[in-house]
Amino acid sequence: MSKITLILLSLFSFTPVSYAQHRHLAGINGALSNYDFSSLQNKIQSWIDTGYYKGASIIIVKDYQPIYEKNFGSYDTNTVAFIASAGKWLAAATIAAVVDEGKLNWNDKVKKWLPQFTDVKGEATLAQLLSHTSGYPDYQPKNKPIDIYQTLSASVAHIVNLPADTSPGTLFKYGGLAMNVAGRMADLATGKDWETLFREKIAIPLGMLHTRFTPVDSAGGHAPMLGGGARSTLHDYELFSFYDL
Repeated sequence: MSKITLILLSLFSFTPVSYAQHRHLAGINGALSNYDFSSLQNKIQSWIDTGYYKGASIIIVKDYQPIYEKNFGSYDTNTVAFIASAGKWLAAATIAAVVDEGKLNWNDKVKKWLPQFTDVKGEATLAQLLSHTSGYPDYQPKNKPIDIYQTLSASVAHIVNLPADTSPGTLFKYGGLAMNVAGRMADLATGKDWETLFREKIAIPLGMLHTRFTPVDSAGGHAPMLGGGARSTLHDYELFSFYDL
């Protein structure tokens, strides 16, 4: 069965070697003649023309071969942009690598690594933190400081006293705070900060040279919010999107 993957980078397995070989053999220009993406191209261009986005980059891959790639507006393939919730994949893969090492377990409860979580939030497991079923609030309340913390440790310190929304495992609720707690558990289990973990487990092995969760900027949600604070380029994220976890 063929596999089609679309990667769109806007304002908001294989090994790297084997994929590079596929890419070289396929050749984007030769593959384009068999497909018509004009409606998609026109739609994205309309977003740029109306000023909704300053720029965008897109690549579509079928069976490990690129069949369409285009940059729009001010973007090129080397443009680094915040990738919003697409960064959740990067965070989850990093934590999964720590689990594979045996330093964390999907059934570890928060209180094992963060004993300051003495309420029901401490009963949530690592798996629940990453599957949006931990019972944690999705984001900080409006009357709280925005999440421009410099470390996961500081972020967690502002989560510990928030009331839980539900008991762990009882409700799916999409959000980002629980992922910061999971990331802090990985920090403690390995004795390494988050950026070091991400670089060692994902970015360097895959050749994602332009992808970071830091440095922190002044915008809320980028600090180092694992669910929305990653920055990447089109081709960096292309590499990750076909990584066989």
